[in-house]
Amino acid sequence: MIDLDECGYPFNDSTWIIADTHFFHANIQQYCSRPAGWQDLIIENWNRFIQPGDIVFHLGDLALGKKEACAALIPQLKGKLYLIRGNHDRRGVAFYQNLGITLVKAPCCIKPTPDLRLIFSHRPIVPLPPGMLNLHGHVHHNPTPELGPRHINLSIEVRAYRPWRLDDILRPYR
Repeated sequence: MIDLDECGYPFNDSTWIIADTHFFHANIQQYCSRPAGWQDLIIENWNRFIQPGDIVFHLGDLALGKKEACAALIPQLKGKLYLIRGNHDRRGVAFYQNLGITLVKAPCCIKPTPDLRLIFSHRPIVPLPPGMLNLHGHVHHNPTPELGPRHINLSIEVRAYRPWRLDDILRPYR
């Protein structure tokens, strides 16, 4: 069990991470070479892995498009959603709160073990402070040279279009 993080948000064995879903983004399929039916694939994978009581920590760029479409989508997704807003998450605080989404101030840090400290953000943090791992999105499948082995890209294009359990992401670092 992971204790409450330094920012006050719950992380535990049922915490999942995902980034850059871009629901309803008209051009993302072309920009990121997403497969046909990518949006349905993400929803299917989300609900296959996530249980209703699980925590889903979204690292930004959740959805674009009309408010009505976004408002209809969110109740279809299992889990309690926490969102670090990305550059495309431009709705007001009340919009997200009315959908039951908890907005998280970025960057958000946790220390799951005495020797491991994580920092969550939408954009990669460069330079990265010593002794930290940065879980981020934003770069999709286009990482830049300044990103190193302590940057963990959770953009869905490089993560099989699905959320990942935090413990599984961290396994190689423990």
